[in-house]
Amino acid sequence: MEFTPRRTFWFALCWLGATQSLSWGIAVVRVGVWPGNVAALAGFCLLTVAASVGVLRPGWAGGPDERTPVWWAAVVAAAAGTIALLL
Repeated sequence: MEFTPRRTFWFALCWLGATQSLSWGIAVVRVGVWPGNVAALAGFCLLTVAASVGVLRPGWAGGPDERTPVWWAAVVAAAAGTIALLL
């Protein structure tokens, strides 16, 4: 599996979805089931599943072929999501 810019873009979004799903899952366990918590958890789980398809089959999902500003935004968002989870 070669890490092309397209696959890296989807991997960054998948990582962001996974870290935020974990974060919202922890929030649901600590605070309880609230519509906002559950909606955020479901949304990030959906992002993780959709981005997983992009990682496994980048030709199906599309994405940037080069390191564009959108590519960098996905990578920075994944890094920021990881830092937010760790804090």
